[in-house]
Amino acid sequence: MRDIQSIRIEVKEGFFSRRVLYMEIRSQGAIPLTRTDENLTPQEIEQKAVELAYFLHVPIKAF
Repeated sequence: MRDIQSIRIEVKEGFFSRRVLYMEIRSQGAIPLTRTDENLTPQEIEQKAVELAYFLHVPIKAF
């Protein structure tokens, strides 16, 4: 739990837009938490990120 640095939201807009939620871990990099084909709305991905970041006591980063 101490190695978790942050929760990251990656948004790529365009013809095939995608939103992915990642957990950044110190020694392992970023681990995806949502599937790329899940097609979550901006509000849904933000809500998931907020809940997870609050539970883990880590910041949220958006890219």
